[in-house]
Parts: sequence; structure tokens; C-alpha cells
Amino acid sequence: MPTYAVLGATGSTGQSLLNLLLQNPDNTVHAYVRSRSKLESLSPKLCAHDNLQIFEGALTDIPLIASCVAHTSTVFAVIGANKSEPGMRVVQDAAHSLVAAMCHLQALHPEVPLPKIQFLSSAGINPHYTRDVSPVMIAVGHTALFYAYEDLKQAEAYLKLHKSWLNVTFIHAGGLTNDVQRGHRLSLEATSEDMQGFISYMDTAAGMIELAETERDQYNWKGLRVVPTSSDVKFNWGAPMIFVRGIFAYFLPSTYLALQRVGLVE
Repeated sequence: MPTYAVLGATGSTGQSLLNLLLQNPDNTVHAYVRSRSKLESLSPKLCAHDNLQIFEGALTDIPLIASCVAHTSTVFAVIGANKSEPGMRVVQDAAHSLVAAMCHLQALHPEVPLPKIQFLSSAGINPHYTRDVSPVMIAVGHTALFYAYEDLKQAEAYLKLHKSWLNVTFIHAGGLTNDVQRGHRLSLEATSEDMQGFISYMDTAAGMIELAETERDQYNWKGLRVVPTSSDVKFNWGAPMIFVRGIFAYFLPSTYLALQRVGLVE
């Protein structure tokens, strides 16, 4: 009976993982959240599931995170934010806490194998996946998502410092959107069409679960893509506003933060 951990269970990817994992009665899921009440409001039926155990608390609570990931086969680390703003480090904090939790587990039970980690990141920071994308599009994307990308880069760099004893696969996602499952495939390649389109959170979660169930070691410490196999994936109409706000934050960071402090920017 496999047991999985989902770090960031209230986010869209986390919610999709919970929905798909708990469809299989053989699966047990440990879900980390900062707010149990938020998870219960999002998914009341899932929260009542016998195979779901919820861990609530601060991301810096290392014993809590260690308890959440203990005795699991795979940790799905899907903590992030759909924005790009100065001072972002939520993904870095997740990476630091996860490594500390793994150290905690190794010290307590050195004889028990540590779980594999799937760490949600972005294809936008991987030159291998953007090599066929227009330089103008790359420049716009890296400007609009500058702070988010820096957070992801620093998180990945920190995890790679522990390459000798951890097992991590980076899920280099493309544009994510709320849609039903339409089909996916795992790939270490991506066309320019793949990079310009969207993939649903559900298909991304399904790809991550497929990887966990098949335990393909060839993806260790690589950036793996979950690519849609359908051409009719819904457009994410919130993406343009994320880009506009990100560009504003990049060129006028002090103004952005000032507006945020008075509640004019979320």
C-alpha cells in the first residue's frame, strides 16, 4: 500500500494530486498545508477520506515536515505562487525545509531509505526546453517572471548541493491551466509548440503520479516535462495579468511593494 506526501496541498497542483491519488483505495496520502481550514473549504470530501492524513503548520516546522514525509515512497513538493514579485523565496524555503526534514529523518532512522522527491519547477528556467523559443518571447517571459524564476533557480541550486544523498526529479512544467485531464506524456524534450501552449494541472499531476508509480530512475536529477497530448487544452486567461504585474514589479519594484502595502496590489 504506497504512501505519498504532498507538500502544498491547497494549491492547484496539490489539489489535483490529492484528487487523483485518493481515487486509488490502495494509496495513502500525507498532505502538508499551512491552513487546514483552507484545505477543508477547498476539498471537504477529500478531507474526510480515511486514507488522507493532514499535517498543518509552518513550513519552517522541520519536525512537522519530517513527520509528513516519513514512511512515504515519493514526496510531491508543489509549493509555489502564481505571481512574480520582489523578495519571493517561498520555493527556496520549501527546498531548505525539505532538505532539513530529510536530514532529520536520516538522523532518526539511518536504516530506512529516504523517499524520492518530485520538485515542481518551470521549463522556463531550463535552456534545453527553451532553445527553440523566440528570443523575444524568452526575454519577455524572463522579465515578467524574473522574481519567480530566481526563486526557482535558487531552490534547484540548493537541492543540487545534496545530490550525493538525495533523489530528486525536477518537474519542469510549462504554462499551467485549470482544465480536465486530456492526456499527457513524460518527456525530456519539448517543441516550441509545447512551450507556447498550456497543460492542465490535472494532467501535470497525472504525469507526476505516473513517474512515482513506475519509479523510473533515468529521470533522477533531471528536468522532466509533462507534455500534453491534446491540442485543445484551455487557455489560462489569468496568465496575461500575471505577466503584466510581473513586468510592473520588475521595472518598478519599490512602487509595486508600496502599492502592495496599502492593499492596491495583492
